[in-house]
Amino acid sequence: MRFVSKYLLSISMLCTAMATASAGTLTDISFKSNSLSYINNTIVDGNTSPLAFTAATGLNQPFLNAADSTVSLGYGSYYAIAFLGFGEHIGAGQISFIADGTPYAQNVTFPSPASASGIFASFVLAGGDTVTVASTGLSADRISIIADGAGLQPNGTADAFYAFKYSSASAVPEPTSGALLIGGIALLGLMLRRGRR
Repeated sequence: MRFVSKYLLSISMLCTAMATASAGTLTDISFKSNSLSYINNTIVDGNTSPLAFTAATGLNQPFLNAADSTVSLGYGSYYAIAFLGFGEHIGAGQISFIADGTPYAQNVTFPSPASASGIFASFVLAGGDTVTVASTGLSADRISIIADGAGLQPNGTADAFYAFKYSSASAVPEPTSGALLIGGIALLGLMLRRGRR
């Protein structure tokens, strides 16, 4: 009985450690400029054009957005697609999103989307995760000035591609998670070793 209870304790410690190190999720992502009147976002509201996301591996990758334009992003590198020319984001504006239920917003200066830039938005989230945004200077016709999911289609006009990167604080579990993981493995090993005797 004592062996079984210690075995279950070690399994519990392992599960707790792995749950603590789980990945985050970004939703409700929004780019705003022109006195916050030009808006591309991933929010269904019947008024604003979509902010499209694809993998950062080519200009014609499939959208990661759902059919209604919403999106949930895990850690990774993406292209965020907004307008180029009419409705483009340039000058004073704001980037916002929700990360694991917590809202974040930052006032930014959008560079010309027609040229590559350095990082112009950089967020440090709870736990040390980061989000950065840069202009790539790349363009392709992907979205339309139509609200929500209906805007996820080309309209004959090139659109701007932004490098959008969501990074984990570390691939290594935080100290508490690491201690639980090591403790769980050690206890499990000890129990299995004693069980063979």
